[in-house]
Amino acid sequence: MRHLVFSLLLLLLLAGCKVYYPNGKQHYSTIDTTVQNPYFSELNEERLYRATIHFYGKELTGMFVAKRISQDDHRIVLTSDLGNTLFDITISKDHHVVNYVMQDLNRKIILNTLIRDFKALTQPDYHIDHQNLTHREFLSIHADRRYFLTIDDQGILSSIEIAFKYKTKFEIQFKTDSLGKLDRFQIKHHGIKLNMDFVNIPF
Repeated sequence: MRHLVFSLLLLLLLAGCKVYYPNGKQHYSTIDTTVQNPYFSELNEERLYRATIHFYGKELTGMFVAKRISQDDHRIVLTSDLGNTLFDITISKDHHVVNYVMQDLNRKIILNTLIRDFKALTQPDYHIDHQNLTHREFLSIHADRRYFLTIDDQGILSSIEIAFKYKTKFEIQFKTDSLGKLDRFQIKHHGIKLNMDFVNIPF
């Protein structure tokens, strides 16, 4: 009886710890290729976005700019509606520099979340390890994180979902204009009440 109970508990534990796949694992095959992230990839191109951030019932609005300043680095700046800088961060795939952050945001968990979000947003390309042919979905694995990239019918990157091994953490959804430029994007978190919406402002 004791062995039966132990076996059932072990089975439930293993079932609850399945490696996460958005559409199931059965359609994935191993592949060695690269998917390009065309957004914010042009060197020194600057685009301005109206940012609306919802965090545990509070709303923050301002202006957001992400600019590729070198082959490896992007600079991310968010200002308030009054023009005050909220944060200014230089990031690349494997490192970051906090140029400035306002006191209320200068907490490790908040900074780490923002840096992780914007690294995924601006990374120019993703090395692909697996492909799901039935859902136009690609899987890139890096530093214990799993990046699920979805390509639309026009071959344009439409979303990136970021997960640890057993559960999804957050997703980025992209919407382009008629010229293929990024018109709007959203970052939606799972597990914490943080959602960010960015709408392009022509200038």
